[in-house]
Amino acid sequence: MISIISPAKNMRNLKIDNIKPKMYGESRFFTNETKEIINELKKLTPWDIQSIMKVNEKIAFQSYAYFQDFNFDEEGVCGLLAYDGLVFKNIKAEEFTSEDFDFANNHVRILDAFYGIVNPLDGVLPYRLEMQYKININDKNLYKFWEDKLYKKLYSEDKVIINLASEEYAKAVRGFLDKDDIFIDIDFKIHKDGKLKTMATYAKMARGQMIKYIIENKIDNPEDLKDFTFNGYKFDHNLSTNKKFVFIRQD
Repeated sequence: MISIISPAKNMRNLKIDNIKPKMYGESRFFTNETKEIINELKKLTPWDIQSIMKVNEKIAFQSYAYFQDFNFDEEGVCGLLAYDGLVFKNIKAEEFTSEDFDFANNHVRILDAFYGIVNPLDGVLPYRLEMQYKININDKNLYKFWEDKLYKKLYSEDKVIINLASEEYAKAVRGFLDKDDIFIDIDFKIHKDGKLKTMATYAKMARGQMIKYIIENKIDNPEDLKDFTFNGYKFDHNLSTNKKFVFIRQD
């Protein structure tokens, strides 16, 4: 069982004693593809970046510096520690043991527009790139550039994929699914005013907490996810199917 999550826009330089990030070539899946992408990104001016990414001038210049200074020989930060968003804040990887990291490295994958797929122990350098950005690599947008590579790599490693990623990244895999592929969506909803709603902030927190739950409890069977609870969310048997596990919180 492999669980997939999305990256975060913001990054951090968080390191832990005795947890050493792997360098390029040690476990990185798509080094050649990343090199193609960075070569194109280095051609962009700060004003190109500001327009394409819809960011302010400060972030545009910071991203420009990331691209220009990118060096494959730098160590970087472990993937599970490098991103700084709600999902990752709730994973709390800084509290993990070395055994937790070893399990995570075999059972969690971060889908990524820049790196393709990031292992929790892969060394990640700062960058800013989302799958939906209108960047052309060899005259292809990022979805066309990656094509079915992410899908093929995931299913070469395991037959069961647990989707805790946003749809922006999940569809880079979903579009290639075969009818026999086991791809289980996890959906967190709140029951409010007689309706079921997805509250993005709470859902992101719950995704991170589920990854934490999977890693700390060494879960490798989807059925065991049904016991997960967090912040009022509980598994709902009536709304769930074998392809979608729905967790409901009463508000």
